Amino acid sequence: MPILLPDQIATGRSTSLFVRDMNANRNALDDTLKGKRVCVIGGAGSIGAATIEVMLDFPIKDLVVIDHNENALASLTRRIHAASSTPNVSSILTLPLDFSGSIAGSFFKETDPFDFVLNFAALKHVRSEKNAFSALALLETNVLKHLIFLKTLKKSHVSANYFSVSTDKAANPVSFMGASKRLMEHVIFGSEASLRLSGKVTSARFANVAYSAGSLLESFATRLHEDSPLAAPEGIERYFLSHKEAGELCLLAAILGEDCQIYIPSLLPDEHLIPMQTVAERFLEANGYRPVIYIDAERAKADLDDLKRTGQWPLVITPGNTAGEKPYEEFVGLGETAFSSEFSKLHKIPYQSPTTDMDINTLCDELTNLIGQNATLSDLKHLISKMEPAFASAHMASDIKLDDRI
Repeated sequence: MPILLPDQIATGRSTSLFVRDMNANRNALDDTLKGKRVCVIGGAGSIGAATIEVMLDFPIKDLVVIDHNENALASLTRRIHAASSTPNVSSILTLPLDFSGSIAGSFFKETDPFDFVLNFAALKHVRSEKNAFSALALLETNVLKHLIFLKTLKKSHVSANYFSVSTDKAANPVSFMGASKRLMEHVIFGSEASLRLSGKVTSARFANVAYSAGSLLESFATRLHEDSPLAAPEGIERYFLSHKEAGELCLLAAILGEDCQIYIPSLLPDEHLIPMQTVAERFLEANGYRPVIYIDAERAKADLDDLKRTGQWPLVITPGNTAGEKPYEEFVGLGETAFSSEFSKLHKIPYQSPTTDMDINTLCDELTNLIGQNATLSDLKHLISKMEPAFASAHMASDIKLDDRI
């Protein structure tokens, strides 16, 4: 039996949150994108690909998709060709490149200027906070590579409008992943390279995309297919967007958003926050199984076959005490204010420069020097806290990692 992945299980919505905004701004998107050249970095990932799928309906002249994941690019290309509707884009080119590497640099030097550049390249999982090496990889990918890329753009694509996706975890970060994306915001809005771009710069923070690659919800489908118990953390609540909603949000913010603004979805804690355990239970019920709660993962594995025969499935509930794991989600950090925007279901946060003496260019220089010098997590935490002082006390360290759990 095919596994059902209804978005409504996670989002609680049967239609897109942004359907009114997309309809109201259809003509503006058509006019703004008509005949334009657009580059999407990290376009084969979940959010990048979702944005591209929405974008294909508009009269773009050239669409270039760059992603280092060759297999994911191939899958994206096949989905585009197999779609029921023909893309409205005149030309589509996919390139398996590291967006900050020398080959990509040569490409951007030689190609015609882009009107819009959307960047989705990131290490996005809190579980990547394992040790100093993985934390360095987070900071290198989410911070340093963005700075290198902006320096590339300013040489020959200075008029490009630039968008880079952030995360809700950048608001009052408690993990290295969240902190890395907050620093990324400083890079795209406040670095010397970004200030030399003449186009607008925008970003977006939002929550979990249901069934996105590597997500807990994606694992629900995998485990059901592989006859394994499902698992969810206790007491952890999350906001969810569908893939389509994520793509629409990014398109609106990137193409029609105002300069130096971070866009966030208009979601309310009392209405839209959903416990992860509830999502897991609804997923099993939608697929014809009654969830049976376990605390012991090994016992759940042993009982699975007997439960399955009676239309039941084990769901392991684990403590929400792993490193960097917030029990709740928020979009607005301390000292920030969200305002109504030109979109009915999006608010905007004006970017605010840090109030510390450290600037992002100096921080990136110091971070570059730490790479290869046997830096510790304490060294990295100290460096981040020079620009984000609250991180020194807010960081949720733990000896228990997500990789230790089922």
